[in-house]
Amino acid sequence: MNEDGVEVLKLFSVGKDRRVFEYDMHHSQYGYLNVKNWFEIEQEAVPSSCIWYPERDSREGLLLTANNEYKMKLWNINARSSRKTCLGPTYGGEIVRMKELPVHKNMDPYLIYATQKKVIGLMKLPLDGNPNKTMGLIAHPNDIVDFCASADGAYMFTTGGADLSVKMWKIDLYPIE
Repeated sequence: MNEDGVEVLKLFSVGKDRRVFEYDMHHSQYGYLNVKNWFEIEQEAVPSSCIWYPERDSREGLLLTANNEYKMKLWNINARSSRKTCLGPTYGGEIVRMKELPVHKNMDPYLIYATQKKVIGLMKLPLDGNPNKTMGLIAHPNDIVDFCASADGAYMFTTGGADLSVKMWKIDLYPIE
């Protein structure tokens, strides 16, 4: 929300050019997105995914990125500066998709993620590089096309590529807790 209490939609993307782009959704037209800001986030690694960081008590707008060197980075979009870098999950390749897991308000937030091939997993937030706060499992024999969580955060659904399957997974946070 901005100063006037109006909800502002923001769209970000990362790419192999090692940049974050912020798009101006308010002034964009059908079929064309206006670029509002961009800045470089990597020198050698290639960013593979990004998500708005679901930190509930922060007034700072943070973007979480993952890269092909298994690093997770928090970025302050307004200051264009890195706030934290830590080791991410190293199971089955780089993270290519991340989504927030819906959990109860009094619980720590979690992210669900997928790699390009085979692996889905959970990450407990806040990020600190602790490998005991992440887990991954082989979900499909090859590509994972997409995934989502149920509204209550109890189940995760994954779709495979060539295996033509949709799978439902029960989410158990107890081993990570």
